[in-house]
Amino acid sequence: MTAEPLRPYRLGWYGDDGLGEKLISAVLSGRKTATAAPSYDPEEGKAGDLLSLVDKGGKKHGTLRITVVELRRFGDFDEALAAKLGTTLAEVRRLTSFANSRPIRPDEEMRITYFELVSVV
Repeated sequence: MTAEPLRPYRLGWYGDDGLGEKLISAVLSGRKTATAAPSYDPEEGKAGDLLSLVDKGGKKHGTLRITVVELRRFGDFDEALAAKLGTTLAEVRRLTSFANSRPIRPDEEMRITYFELVSVV
């Protein structure tokens, strides 16, 4: 019996000026242990799910396990969460102040997905 392929967790896109590679490096080094997205975006998965960490070209870099999924208002992000996202609070606010071509409101519900690195390819 063959195991089904893991759902991909893709970081980066063509034309991202190396952001995807920086994020993958942050995951592999342990500096990034969470991701944040508007709650209406497709879910990465649920606690316990395994994901294949892949770059924009589809190359696998490792396997992640989702540990916790929580909902939090964008205005309630703090430095502790920003550190788990692999950056500073100011940078999180700058990079995620727009979603789907509109500003994210401070009261907007965001989904935080925490993960651990299970293996590296």
